[in-house]
Amino acid sequence: MTELMIKPVRYGVIIGLLGLLLGIGWAFWLVLGHERIHKSLEKSVVEKKEVHSLIDILEPDNAQANTTAKGVQNEHSHGQPSNNEDTHRHEEEGKPLQKDEHMDMMNKGQQMMQTGEDKHQHGEGMHDNPIMELAHKRLVRGHLHLMGLGLVSAVLSLILGFTSAPPLFKTVASVLTGIGGIIYPVAWIVMGYMTPALGPDGAEASVMAIAGIGVALVLLGIFTTIAFLLKDIFKKAAVTEQRI
Repeated sequence: MTELMIKPVRYGVIIGLLGLLLGIGWAFWLVLGHERIHKSLEKSVVEKKEVHSLIDILEPDNAQANTTAKGVQNEHSHGQPSNNEDTHRHEEEGKPLQKDEHMDMMNKGQQMMQTGEDKHQHGEGMHDNPIMELAHKRLVRGHLHLMGLGLVSAVLSLILGFTSAPPLFKTVASVLTGIGGIIYPVAWIVMGYMTPALGPDGAEASVMAIAGIGVALVLLGIFTTIAFLLKDIFKKAAVTEQRI
């Protein structure tokens, strides 16, 4: 009897368990493949900067307008030099080599400090960049949703199997619930990878449709299971009253 009740929803249970396995596997990848994930996110940031540079090349009018505006401001600010500025300029002309050497030393020092900070942060796995931190959080949420919704899908399928729903209805509802439980977490993972390239809002908008489908399928399974449970409860109560 139990085998006959579970048979229509076996595919939904399998899909739910598959979601659990994917969640566990993704958790291992977040830990073991952290360096590769970090490099992939950094590559997205670099590609985004290259795209903006290409836009500046293809549309030089905007860049030229900004340069011209800055030039006009500089000319306006230096159009009427004071006596103090002339004196300061002559003093600087007297020792140009010292100033250049000083600037070179400062630039090299800043580069060395920046390189040391980057190596230290990369070694510890920290993300001081807010965009990178947000991307990593979204990848972690993908793991959490895979685990949670995979378990929910499997449990809902089992509960639905013991209701009075038609066998075909049980199969369709359990399978759709399991698929929704995988689609929604995958949308979070995709959003995490797209965050550095598209920004927080752009990445969220890019997966909004598919995430909405996943949520709708899971809610369909929840409401369907609740509806048939309530139906069976009230039906059983009515039969009990008739016997009394």
